[in-house]
Amino acid sequence: MAKHKRKSSKGKGKAKRDSGITLQRFQISLFAENLPKTSWFSKPSPYAKVEVIGGPQDGTLLGQTEAISKTVSPDWCEILFVETAPEINMPLRVTVWDQRGDDSLDPILMATAEFEATSVYQSQGKNSTEDIGKRGKLHIHIEESFVGDLRGKMKLQLRGLDMKNVEPGPFGLGRSDPFFEIAKKNADHHIAQVNWNVVYRSEHIDNNLNPYWDPTVIDLEKLCFGREDWPLKVSVYDHNEDGNHVLIGAFETNIPHLQSRISIKGNADRDQAILLAQEVKRNKTYGLLCVIKAELIAEGDIEHPRVVASSVMRG
Repeated sequence: MAKHKRKSSKGKGKAKRDSGITLQRFQISLFAENLPKTSWFSKPSPYAKVEVIGGPQDGTLLGQTEAISKTVSPDWCEILFVETAPEINMPLRVTVWDQRGDDSLDPILMATAEFEATSVYQSQGKNSTEDIGKRGKLHIHIEESFVGDLRGKMKLQLRGLDMKNVEPGPFGLGRSDPFFEIAKKNADHHIAQVNWNVVYRSEHIDNNLNPYWDPTVIDLEKLCFGREDWPLKVSVYDHNEDGNHVLIGAFETNIPHLQSRISIKGNADRDQAILLAQEVKRNKTYGLLCVIKAELIAEGDIEHPRVVASSVMRG
């Protein structure tokens, strides 16, 4: 079996130099609250773009997030990456656009905010916020991209069992439409601040309390900063067309824990399944989550998954 490749922080983390300055790789995540609406009749489908507007990389478009339908408070899971150094002034412009749900229509600009990358990274919590309109806020988080030496991707597949039905509908005939999110922990213990940054959001499955989601492949840099024991949270929601999704249950985990709970007795292995809970009622079960696949794949190697055997969480 091929060994999963590990690289030192001199790889992607601190590999390049610009005029004698060692560049580091950072990742940018964004979310917004109470964005201004673009129509009286429907909620927008916002996405964000990030562009460098000064310094050596002036004019560089760092990328854009996915569009999230029917919401004024998007929590984008697309992570953007940049290589810079604390010595370099890097002003950023973030623009938020309403996709409008129709390719024939031009997107509408919803909001604009400017940040300076080094200032955000060096601030408490590595966060910064700009006000948008009367009530809106745009949040940015900038974090060093690698804190561990794990490189590659994770192939993950989950299925739910006995999900609590939070959408009974008329006459009790309705069923939840579950999807799940994976978030990684961002914490600044100096100010007792803990945030969970969503890095993956699955498809939703209509009217199904035992959903079987499609497999996905997630880059380990995006998922866990290249560190296998980095805290993660898996949350399952009931999808609603108006964008007001309802939490069914969640649990905290990490890569070794997920791999330790891979199903052994088929895809409905209740003995290996993980309990879904809620913060306010931890002693109550809201369903089970089965780990069908949790394979680590080395960079450039899709044929030889490996299992991490250390730092396993229990529960």
